[in-house]
Amino acid sequence: MPRSSQTALIIDQSKIRIDEGLIRRGAPGFPRSLDWWKRNTPLWLDATEDEQGRIILEPNGLQANGVTREVTPALRRRHLQYARSWAAGLTFLDLSDAIGFAGGAA
Repeated sequence: MPRSSQTALIIDQSKIRIDEGLIRRGAPGFPRSLDWWKRNTPLWLDATEDEQGRIILEPNGLQANGVTREVTPALRRRHLQYARSWAAGLTFLDLSDAIGFAGGAA
């Protein structure tokens, strides 16, 4: 899929792997509730859930200083790249097999 048509990051919760150390200590597995995702997702991404239970992360244009920017195709591409970096940096979760992109008009 061309980069310009990527509109959202999709996370298939059934494919998320958790660090074994956390499992031994009793950490809950996945899937987790949409509220959990909304609490633990960066503010510049909106988290929603589709009918299959997958989490959809879409750029919303919010900034930490309270300003909302228009989500242009360039901003969307940049924020989706940031979202992938954020997901890759989750220390105790492996989302490498769980992430995909949704397409559409950018």
